Amino acid sequence: NLLFCGKHSHFIEEYRQQFTLHGIQLITGAIGVNSHHNINDKFLFGQICQSLNLPNIPALKVSHLDHLKPAIKNYQERYTKICAKPVQGVYGAGFVQLSDDFSYFKKFQSNTLCNTQQFIEAYTQLESPIEYLIMPYLEGQECSVDLSCHQGKIIALVTRIKFQFHQECYLNHVCHQTCAVLVEHFQCDGLINIQFKQDANGKWHILEINPRPAGGFAYTQ
Repeated sequence: NLLFCGKHSHFIEEYRQQFTLHGIQLITGAIGVNSHHNINDKFLFGQICQSLNLPNIPALKVSHLDHLKPAIKNYQERYTKICAKPVQGVYGAGFVQLSDDFSYFKKFQSNTLCNTQQFIEAYTQLESPIEYLIMPYLEGQECSVDLSCHQGKIIALVTRIKFQFHQECYLNHVCHQTCAVLVEHFQCDGLINIQFKQDANGKWHILEINPRPAGGFAYTQ
């Protein structure tokens, strides 16, 4: 009667009509192939957030070495700290903070810190260039809003903020109003999480929507 998808649910979403014909309810985190595409493409997702007047993070998309170097130089001149993350994939996979001051060995001590020149050299060695975003690095606190949704409407939600040795959960949080807009626009459906991060002034910015449950669901609402 029910197929609940976690990772890779966008591959299942395209068969929604077939499941419906057989009386099977399909939950993939978002309704419609377009919704999944717009969520998974982090550059397009940012553009949509901007069009909705939501607090997104500015980004430059690069798909070639000739684009990468000027993009990094541009953002280094504009922002105190910068980072890079793949256009496709979850935030943690392939994400790195870039700095000219990091030693090359730093990458072996922390997989999220990378020397800028080392990143450029590694990108040069790719047989097929990977689309990346160059972005300002936000130094503030990160939070995950864990949501239960049904066809673009929020049923329940809780904001979870991780600290070094504990987590705090909030039933009321400033990010919840933004979540309501995102859930409706992207037709979120099921158990999902939306990631935010603060800038140096404490303002929350949208990182991404993960159309699947986060680990915190086990000990929240």
